[in-house]
Amino acid sequence: MNLYIKNKMSIFYLLGLLFVMEGCENFVEVDLPSTQLTDVAVFEDAGTADAALTSIYTKMRDGVLVAGTGVGVSTLLGTYADELDYSSSANLPAQAFYENNLLPTNLTLSSTWNGVYNLIYAANAVLAGVAASDSISIADKDRLMGEAYFVRAYLHFYLVNLYGEVPYVVSTDYKINAVISKMSVANVYAAITRDLQHAVSLLPEDYLSAERVRPNRSTAYSLLARTKLYAGDWMEALAYSDLVIASPLYTFVGDVNEVFLKGSTGTIWQLKPLFDGNNTLEAQNFIFLTGPPPAYSLRSDLVDEFEVGDLRKTNWVGTVTEGSSTWYYPYKYKQNEATGSSEEYSILFRLEEQYLIRAEAKAQLNDLDGSREDLNKIRNRAGLGDSAANTQVELLVAILKERKMEFFSELGHRWFDLKRTGTANSVLGATKIGWDARDLLFPLPQSELLLNPNLLPQNAGY
Repeated sequence: MNLYIKNKMSIFYLLGLLFVMEGCENFVEVDLPSTQLTDVAVFEDAGTADAALTSIYTKMRDGVLVAGTGVGVSTLLGTYADELDYSSSANLPAQAFYENNLLPTNLTLSSTWNGVYNLIYAANAVLAGVAASDSISIADKDRLMGEAYFVRAYLHFYLVNLYGEVPYVVSTDYKINAVISKMSVANVYAAITRDLQHAVSLLPEDYLSAERVRPNRSTAYSLLARTKLYAGDWMEALAYSDLVIASPLYTFVGDVNEVFLKGSTGTIWQLKPLFDGNNTLEAQNFIFLTGPPPAYSLRSDLVDEFEVGDLRKTNWVGTVTEGSSTWYYPYKYKQNEATGSSEEYSILFRLEEQYLIRAEAKAQLNDLDGSREDLNKIRNRAGLGDSAANTQVELLVAILKERKMEFFSELGHRWFDLKRTGTANSVLGATKIGWDARDLLFPLPQSELLLNPNLLPQNAGY
């Protein structure tokens, strides 16, 4: 597909077209002439380059991957794992995930794949355009390129954890992308690490604004800590989580009711609603006030797992009772309608994850006292006593349980935890109808395999 833009189109129209390529069936089909996105005119000043990055974050917030809607990973992976029940008769995208019945022809999988790679393409365009610009200051170049490197790493992180071996795309050249091959999971993690290290070297420690809606250096450290944890590199996971926790920018929030407010001192990176006065799409998606649930609800067995006195159950779980039936919903974000000014933003990274990453890394390294201390910080804030776990095995089990209760319905944490710890088959095989061991990886979209045979073979079992 060729997308041509007249030479005299305005700079703002060019920026708006950052996502026109979403209409292509495949990210490798984008054939861009020199007058389009990579034209240095798009990046003639820091303002237009900032707008290009803002467009990426807007797309993520509203419809691609981490959106708070029914096509975002909080919903899809919540139903895929053991967090959310699905009750709609409307054949919503989550139904196939809930039934663990994903096929290579699934349109949501294709849409996710193409949407993410289009955002990666846009990040690559920012990198190329900013690097070629003679009019952007060095400080602004560093920040802009640091954000683009971070975004590229973040998006590939999700791809590799959803699909397994995937291409790591670093070019805007459609001829290269059209025949690109998959990389091993280890090599994708290595590429993510390189991009994040570039981001760390370029991003400022301070935020661009007090709202924390643009990534800073600690955001890159946070993803490095997560990446290293998933890769089993405990020393590196510990080191990077230490850097975030030690930063004076963040303070552990002592009240569970303040964790998800837009001004939370534990927020590392969040996405702002479209208009002031709007709140999160997550609240609109999850909150329901009458039964039965219109689409999604928290599984009752998850709610039953909260310990007596856990403040997260009383403050982060909403309840609807009608007659003899009771249903539950995620109530971390509480404003599902407009308010005078926005009260909640969509949080992508928060400090609690870094404490639990550090706790797990310490346990793996046999620093059991240090691990227990970090674990208890999360438990005590939830109104619970210290963990009774003493051995390494007990601590690792306790940390996994704590992550489940802390991060339910957030961005696929639970699914990735089950998968990376090797417990998905035993847990989901016992609790979900339709679960199969092949479900550890999503199938590669059939449309992609037909267009680019270098993406073969298909993931096993599909």
